[in-house]
Amino acid sequence: MLYRSAATAAFIALAIQIFAVGILAPRLPREVCPPGVQKLHSMTLPAAGMLQVINTDGTVRVNVIEGGSIEVLADVRAYTPRADANQMAVQYLETLFRVDNDGDTVTLTTEPLDRPDELDLRVDYTISIPPGMNLAVSVENGNVWVAGGCNQVSVEGNNADIEITQAAGAVNAKSTNGRIRVVDAAAETTLETVNGNINVQMLSGSLQASTITGAIITRLLEPGVTACDLTSLNGGITLVMSESCSAEVSATTGRGMVRADAGLDIRAGIRKRRAVLGVIGDGETKLSMNSMNGDIILQRSAS
Repeated sequence: MLYRSAATAAFIALAIQIFAVGILAPRLPREVCPPGVQKLHSMTLPAAGMLQVINTDGTVRVNVIEGGSIEVLADVRAYTPRADANQMAVQYLETLFRVDNDGDTVTLTTEPLDRPDELDLRVDYTISIPPGMNLAVSVENGNVWVAGGCNQVSVEGNNADIEITQAAGAVNAKSTNGRIRVVDAAAETTLETVNGNINVQMLSGSLQASTITGAIITRLLEPGVTACDLTSLNGGITLVMSESCSAEVSATTGRGMVRADAGLDIRAGIRKRRAVLGVIGDGETKLSMNSMNGDIILQRSAS
């Protein structure tokens, strides 16, 4: 009996090993394995009015620090199918970055040449820029974080979560599959995603936010917000107003409900189950909210 149990255990262990090595491992993404080649690349670029970053696979994190230059740190990881392909990866990495400077804009392009077909690559950027610069980031697959202190910020991604904090100028963020979060926006703000939620705090300026499949949460922090246009096809919309804010409201939903806090005095309009039209306070913010398959909620902030 003991011999039979040991033989059974050995057979099970062998079957697991065959499955893991022969079937499962070849189907796993290469990124779960150690890279064939990895290196840290740093560069110092001259400051300009705008920095443009173009990346394919990898994150981009932008910090704002005092100084007269742009500091770039790139964590590069190349994944090869075989050890004998590492030299091919090393040669390709020699062409990985291109920097263009026309005096007004510094453009950092990742992979200006076509990537070899058998190579997988990831470049994660940490970038420090002087205060007040304009910033444009384009990435295919990777999240983007932008710290406070920039002027105008534009971020576009395919599979990317985007977070932008305390930009002084206009903000434009667009993702196909990803969430968008914007903190303390102070100027014209345009946010768009197909699959993901949008969370935004507005100090002033105007807001246009839309998502196909996701919820929108908007907080009006100050009365300087001139307009909000919020649209979600398959998701709810929540608007939270500070005590100092007022709005002219148009809220409609196709299959959800529109709910307003009891503390919101909506005057001179219509209050129905799926539509609210009216004025809150002085009506300073022009507020339009539309959802096809989600609820719409209007609230006063607790603070």
